[in-house]
Amino acid sequence: MNALLLMAVLAQAPVNPPADQPSFRLHVGGQLGLPILLGLGTTGTFHVAGKPRFDVDLWWEPSGFLQSYSVGGAWRPADRFFFVGARLRLLQFQPPWTKGFNGANDNHFGTSLETGVRLRVGPSDKGVIHVALSGTFVPTQSINLRWLIGLTAGFSWAVWER
Repeated sequence: MNALLLMAVLAQAPVNPPADQPSFRLHVGGQLGLPILLGLGTTGTFHVAGKPRFDVDLWWEPSGFLQSYSVGGAWRPADRFFFVGARLRLLQFQPPWTKGFNGANDNHFGTSLETGVRLRVGPSDKGVIHVALSGTFVPTQSINLRWLIGLTAGFSWAVWER
């Protein structure tokens, strides 16, 4: 009976990460993809018991035709490399620094669902290789631009942790 009680107490005890494991890491990196070719961004990863559980990120994806600013959040089921998430995008069908830019016609908000992998690599797992597939809904007047399917791949490195 005492052994069962002890096992129940131990099972409910909080699991503390090892002293050398961070609870948060900030990564900076870049990505390549389609339909938006290039991206620069930062990702914050929250660790629970030494394993990544949630990610939040900010990305700027400049382009001569389709530019995007986005904020996203992701959850890693079972604290592994696989993630699912959502993203809010400000899409610009023409960058503001080009002639003929009209904010009322060229700026559109879009929402995305995405899934993919984020693999930790390098010393102390500070590097992250990511590959993501996303579907973005853009409520525009044009039927051709209403859905964007995206594929991205990139690399980031941890620049700060606590």
